[in-house]
Amino acid sequence: MTSPSSPSSSAVKPASRRIAAGIAGLLCALGALLGAPAAAAPPVISLATWTLRLDSARQQADAAAAHPSRGAMDAVRDTLGLPLQVATGGHRVGVAGDPELKNLSGRTAQDFRDASDQLAAMEDAARQAATAQQPNPKVLSRELALAYRGIATRPSFWARVRHDVWVVLLTIFERIGSLVSAIPLPSWLLALIAVLVAGLVVVILIRRARMVVPERAVPLPGTRRSKQPDWDRMADEALARGDLEAAVRARYRALLAALAARGVVPAAQSLTAGECRRAVSSGMPDLFPAVARATQVFESAIYGHTPVERSEVEALREATQQVRAA
Repeated sequence: MTSPSSPSSSAVKPASRRIAAGIAGLLCALGALLGAPAAAAPPVISLATWTLRLDSARQQADAAAAHPSRGAMDAVRDTLGLPLQVATGGHRVGVAGDPELKNLSGRTAQDFRDASDQLAAMEDAARQAATAQQPNPKVLSRELALAYRGIATRPSFWARVRHDVWVVLLTIFERIGSLVSAIPLPSWLLALIAVLVAGLVVVILIRRARMVVPERAVPLPGTRRSKQPDWDRMADEALARGDLEAAVRARYRALLAALAARGVVPAAQSLTAGECRRAVSSGMPDLFPAVARATQVFESAIYGHTPVERSEVEALREATQQVRAA
C-alpha cells in the first residue's frame, strides 16, 4: 500500500512552475521593450591576415574557373569573410564589401577571371599598405610650404569678384548660344549676324570714346561760345595811336583775365579794383605788390582823371606777365 504524497511536496511544484513562468514572461516583456539585439561588430583582423585571405580567395577563383558554379563563387566570397575591419598603423579600416565581387554570379569562367583580377588588385594594394611608411608631419609641412611658395592659395577679394563676373558672363554667353541655336536659320547666317552686331558695338564705343568733352559745362542749345577779346592787341593799338587811357583800360582787362584764368578772381565785368587786391592778397600774396600798383594806376587814370605815363602802362603789362608766369 503506497503512502500518499505529503501536502508540502505537492504544493511546491505548482508554485515553482508559476515562478518560472513569471520570470519567462518578464524576460519576454523586456525583450519586446528593448527591441532586437544589436548586430555584432565586424571582426578585426591584421593587415597580414587580410593579405593572406585575399591570396587564398584569388587562388580559389583561379581554380574554379575550370568548373564555374554559383557555389564556387560563394565559396570565394566566404573566404574573404566580409564585412570586417583591418587593423594597421594603430587604425582600423572597415571593409564592408566589394561591389564587383558581389555582382558576379559564377555561372561562367569569365566571372572567376574577373574575380581573380579584382582580388589581385586588392592584394597588391594591401601589400603596398604593409610596406608603406608613414610620412613625417614636420617634413610634410615643410615640403608643402616650399611647394606653395609664391603661389596665392587664397585669392583676394577682387580676384574672386573678377572670377564671379567672368562666370556670369560665360553663363550668359552659353544661354544666348542655346537660344540662338534654336533659331531655324543657317549657321553661317547666324555667324554673320553676330559679327555685324559685334562690329556695330565696337564702332559705337570708339565714337563715344573720341567724343569725350573735357569741359565741365555744356552750352545750352542755340547759344554760341563768346570769344575773349585780345586785350594785349587792343593795348598795343591804343599805344600806337597815343591813347594812353585806352591802353590802361585794355591792360587792366588783360590783368583781370589772367587772374581769372588762375582762379584767383571770378570772370565778372563788375569786379572792382579793391576786390581784385583783396583776392590777390589771399590767393597770390607774392604778386600782391605788382597787382596793387597796377590797380592803383587804373583807378588814378579812370576815376581820378590824372595824366597817364607810358611807365604806368608798362607796370600793368609787367603785372599781367607775372600772373601768367606764376
